[in-house]
Parts: sequence; structure tokens; C-alpha cells
Amino acid sequence: MKKMVNIGDRLKYIRETYDLSQKDLATILGIEKSSISHYEKNDRTIPIEHLIKFSDYLNLSIDYIFGLTDIKCYEDQIEKYNINQMAERIKIIGKEQHLTNVAFAKIINSCESNIRNYKNGKYLILTTFALQIASTLNYSIDWILGKTNQKQIIQKRKLVTTYFTI
Repeated sequence: MKKMVNIGDRLKYIRETYDLSQKDLATILGIEKSSISHYEKNDRTIPIEHLIKFSDYLNLSIDYIFGLTDIKCYEDQIEKYNINQMAERIKIIGKEQHLTNVAFAKIINSCESNIRNYKNGKYLILTTFALQIASTLNYSIDWILGKTNQKQIIQKRKLVTTYFTI
């Protein structure tokens, strides 16, 4: 399993990198400033809908926001998510991984009815569940949401030091 990043620290880092105050980000997301503070302190999980808005506003991939890759934006990245495509992609993951709904639910620490509802496009996947799929099975969150065709997470580049002898 991949090492999980501190999402709150990551959100704060990106917000500050783009010179946004908590108030600015709250306005962009259409929420209260106090919610941003809670997300950055990891008191609350940022809803996937807010991550999508944040991602779209800054033209960043959700995978990058979570620190799963150092690729800021996929070449084919689109702004809008597609819940029907998400439903199909959840089905694809289940088939590729040979998972029953119960086994799939166990991987994301959920229940079988949630998997059924995601596969039927009844509602958008929860942030924690999307992150669990990405970190456990290496599927791009952006791909799951239909925001790119890049299925797997392209891993962060590792710094390689080469020594030459003369």
C-alpha cells in the first residue's frame, strides 16, 4: 500500500502556492471559510465535489492534489466529471480486479450497497473511497470520475543520483 499523504497539509500547500487565502478558496468553492480550515486541519474530509471545483479552478488533477503523482494536469484532462462514466469505471475496476461487490466494499471500507449505488450512478463516490481505490489499486481518481483517460496513476518520479568515476 502506498504511503498516504496528509491531505490537509497538501490542500494548504497548494492553496498557498497559488496565493489563495482560505477566504478566496471558500468563495471559489461556495462554502464557509471555516470549512477550509477544517479540511486543512484534517478535522473533516473535503467532499469530492469541492475537490473537483478546486481541481477545475486551478487546472490541476485530483491525483496531483492528493500527492499521488507529480503530474499537475493530464494532457486530456477535462473540467467536468461524468457520473455515468464514473459508474462504468467502477464496474471496470471490479471486473479487472475480479472483485465481487462485497470484496470491493471491503477494500474501500464500505458496504456492498454503496458499491451497487456507485455502479448504478446513483451518487458520486466519496472522497475517502476514491482515495482508497487510488492508493490500494492504483487507479487514477481523475480517471474514475471521467476527467481523463489516464487509467493508472503515473507514479511520482524518484530522484536518482548517479555517480561517475573517471
